[in-house]
Amino acid sequence: QPRRDQRQQILKAARELGMLVVPEGGSLFEHNMTMVVDGHTGVEHSIPVPHIYADVEQLWSGTKVGYTPTLIVGYGGIFGEDYWYQHTDVWQDERLSHFVPRRVLDARSRRRVMAPEEEYGHVLNAQVAKRLHDLGVEVHVGAHGQREGLGAHWEMWMLVQGGMTPSEALHVATIEGARYLGMDEYLGSIETGKLADLMVLEKNPLDDIRNSTAISHVVLDGRLYDARTLDELAPESKPAKPFFFDGDSPCGAGPCAGPSPMESRCLH
Repeated sequence: QPRRDQRQQILKAARELGMLVVPEGGSLFEHNMTMVVDGHTGVEHSIPVPHIYADVEQLWSGTKVGYTPTLIVGYGGIFGEDYWYQHTDVWQDERLSHFVPRRVLDARSRRRVMAPEEEYGHVLNAQVAKRLHDLGVEVHVGAHGQREGLGAHWEMWMLVQGGMTPSEALHVATIEGARYLGMDEYLGSIETGKLADLMVLEKNPLDDIRNSTAISHVVLDGRLYDARTLDELAPESKPAKPFFFDGDSPCGAGPCAGPSPMESRCLH
């Protein structure tokens, strides 16, 4: 809501109902600070300033208000999402190519923004998140729905660019996010009694946070899946069901001639 009094009314009603209030950040610094003062569950999106000082540090660290900087669309520069399009060949990612229609993947990733490093604002946003985290503010990963699956990994990688250790970034992406949503009784860490939802990695992300994508298997509610295909391996052995877009051309107009989906293109 644009007016503070409206947001305060929502907070009052939520407290009476025992509900969390997780609002959109608003993109205005003063807006964000009143959200902290009024006790929202958290602030979504980065605060639109490159640095914070003692006033913000003391204010925010004295609350239980969380922070989801959403670096993939961080304010103050070119979005963090574009950084990864510039620096990696996203359209060639094997997992995305398998699980995302080519017409969706190619349209966003093949034609890329190219800019000097200093034009990207996400590193400064991540540095602010790191500073708040050091002061006791819980930070969370929010990928904004961008780039299916991979976006959450980019968020962790960008937090490390801002100064977090890989261990801190993984903590932010797991238990801190679960606590933020009131789900830490069930999710966020591997403990007896919690849901068996986890990933098995082939490389150690503590050595290099970009190893977070080296996923060999996924366990969902106690069922083991091959991460490359989503075929179920245990307790039953079942192939993954086809996606609705299987067989589509890169442009979504039926099969295209060509040596492979990666190389074939439709022109209209």
